[in-house]
Amino acid sequence: MSEHHTTFTEPVQDLPGKPTTLWLDTAPDTDYPALDRDLKVDTLIVGGGIAGLTTALLLQEAGASTAVIDARRIVSGVTAHTTAKITSLHSDIYHTLIMHFGREGAGIYAEANQAAIEKIAALIDKEGIDCEFSRSSAYTYAVDDRQERRIEEEVKAAESIGLPAFLVQDTSLPFPTRAAVCLRDQARFHPRKYLLALAVKYTGAGGLIFENTRALGVRKDGGNTTVTTNRGPVRARNVVIATNFPIFDPTFMFARMYQKRSYVLGVRVNYPLPDGMFISIEEPFHSIRSHPGAEGDILLVGGEMHQTGHVSDTAALYKRLEDFARRHFDIGAIEYRWSTQDNVTTDRVPYIGAASPMHKNILKFRTP
Repeated sequence: MSEHHTTFTEPVQDLPGKPTTLWLDTAPDTDYPALDRDLKVDTLIVGGGIAGLTTALLLQEAGASTAVIDARRIVSGVTAHTTAKITSLHSDIYHTLIMHFGREGAGIYAEANQAAIEKIAALIDKEGIDCEFSRSSAYTYAVDDRQERRIEEEVKAAESIGLPAFLVQDTSLPFPTRAAVCLRDQARFHPRKYLLALAVKYTGAGGLIFENTRALGVRKDGGNTTVTTNRGPVRARNVVIATNFPIFDPTFMFARMYQKRSYVLGVRVNYPLPDGMFISIEEPFHSIRSHPGAEGDILLVGGEMHQTGHVSDTAALYKRLEDFARRHFDIGAIEYRWSTQDNVTTDRVPYIGAASPMHKNILKFRTP
């Protein structure tokens, strides 16, 4: 999960549901000030999503002076438009990673994801954050014989790098599945409630947050780096760019990724919801998971992913997603609809590291 400069909740007419996300609708707005001073810090973090705010808090608690800037409001981009699964199970990723990077490389990916789950859980426990966090099993499932083999291969791949994944034939989904990879002890949460609490902890530790402060450029300035913004410059020894596709790209990483858009409906269901978090292995992919709410549980059904710019009739995609939901669940009201755009790396591995050999003090995040 990470912030992105293009996220949409399209107000398409004749579609049911509020054109907003569950997370934005059920958490308070923020009101941090815009940058209003000359500022110099040890580390400037550009982007107020889960990557940016987590990095900022950890650095601030380690003794660095830090600030976070966001072009709009914090936790309002992709992090607020996700389905909010905290899981190491990403379709058939491990079979693919082993082919490209070997078991060692795939193992590093798995360990990093498992560690992230436990880090989030530890922060929630330490700070007493009420964000509807709960442990849950994650499933990648197949509904036809052709894809059953892929499920079996993914189970073997995950097992070979130490993940405690296993094969099941049946799930709690209300429709038949041929097979599924299951990984227990994953998690789900309310990302906005979690991160707004982290932001309070961060500012309480002396960190600074400036909203409506858009980064416009990055340049070396002697031993420091200057980030120019629409509110004035910020100088820092180090810069972390956590804006999904980076605003600063000296090595032309844009050529090694492409953009995709996907859609989500938040619906009421007239019977008990499935226990777990699910993603199909077949295309078009479908994501399914429930979330508790004050007025009853909401089922989040996602899918209809497409390469950005290749589809103009987004209303048809929402209708298609609604048709899928109605075919497989006894749907009541549709409460929410939203979409988000993300960048996908060509090898499915996150791009995280120094911006270039000449810019080792500028760190970029790009997660697939």
